[in-house]
Amino acid sequence: MSPTLTDHFNTRLIEAIDADHLQFPGGIEDSRFTATAKATDTWISASRHELRLNRSIAIPTETVYGLAANALDSNAVSTIFSAKGRPSDNPLIVHVSSVRMLRSLYHLPASDPTAGSEDAPFLGTDDASLESTWLRQRLLDAEEEDRRNGGDGVWPEIPRIYHSAIRKFWPGALTIVVPRPACIPLAVIGGHGSTVAVRFPSHPVARAIIAACGLPLAAPSANASGRPSPTTAAHVSHDLGGRIPLIIDGGACAVGVESTVVDAHSATAHVEGHLSPCVLRPGGVTVEALRSLGGDTWGERLRVYRRDFSSAELERAPTTPGMKYRHYSPTAPVYLFKGGNQAMQQCINKMSCAKIGIVIVTPITLRAPESCTLTVHCVDDARDLAKRIFALLRALDETDHVDCILVQGVDDKHEGLAVMNRLEKAASHIVTL
Repeated sequence: MSPTLTDHFNTRLIEAIDADHLQFPGGIEDSRFTATAKATDTWISASRHELRLNRSIAIPTETVYGLAANALDSNAVSTIFSAKGRPSDNPLIVHVSSVRMLRSLYHLPASDPTAGSEDAPFLGTDDASLESTWLRQRLLDAEEEDRRNGGDGVWPEIPRIYHSAIRKFWPGALTIVVPRPACIPLAVIGGHGSTVAVRFPSHPVARAIIAACGLPLAAPSANASGRPSPTTAAHVSHDLGGRIPLIIDGGACAVGVESTVVDAHSATAHVEGHLSPCVLRPGGVTVEALRSLGGDTWGERLRVYRRDFSSAELERAPTTPGMKYRHYSPTAPVYLFKGGNQAMQQCINKMSCAKIGIVIVTPITLRAPESCTLTVHCVDDARDLAKRIFALLRALDETDHVDCILVQGVDDKHEGLAVMNRLEKAASHIVTL
């Protein structure tokens, strides 16, 4: 059941025009950053203010724009579901600004849904003036205990199977499924389960905002539930204007589809006693890139959900977004064509639509029937389609006001796997030769 919208805001939009002046000297270990431009204070201060008031705001990431709120507080998380009209059993991804922030979550007490974020500790930085003394000591104690038990003392809270992936793909478009820390409310994971999906975004604006507020942020895409994901601030404003207090404009997203979600921890990731990681949602990090981590585990046993296996339990109680509900759909019906170009012309000939929007990868000549107009967009390849597909669906639907949209599919390899995953969920009709 979707939450009811109760709040109305005079939504502010602030441009993060100086994001190029942000520097992160601590790498993936530490959340500290420096800003060398004065204007940075405007959007960082506004973001920190709203997030510390337990409100949700829209922020840019390298994948799509996210609707972010304090992941440690149930009340803050509820504002995400309300603003989007999102079903409350659809889990969220938690975003951190350093590996240290993720580690810190495992040393915080169980969440208190009545606790205000003003009292929450500042997380993610190895800075004695900001991080609580008790938290610093707990991190050190965990490292020492791991060494006593024969480990290397590196990131003992995080399952070791992920360490190589973190080093290679973080910050970036990879989400990992890990044990749920006690401090993460059940509302974040859809009210069920013992795991949570976490990622560390590479977009400098997202990194700086998370670090500045010192809190992990729960963040799905910043669109109305079910609509195409937003890759510009204008998309967010179209869907959520008046529903949230603040949108930070960081320009167009570079990747264009959501992060890849991989599970190498839960029971789902085990087959006949062997660890067999699974991609639950293809995205910005390709399956081929994950296989390059090597070894039997990543190189040989990596699987893709719905292509290599399925699970009725995951359908009922998903551990990550994008598994249960229809997503990414414009108002106009979408026809996805898998294999062959001739079928698209044949379909056009049979349609009674006055305006047809078309997205193609291979340049082809299409003829419009009498009293029909075609609006055609041609992309370069699967990667370009992944980057632009949500924006094209929105433009054809919201600006050109077409009656239907026809999209030429691509091979489900590399970036094509993610884009076909999104198109199959968006499509009203799938045409296969």
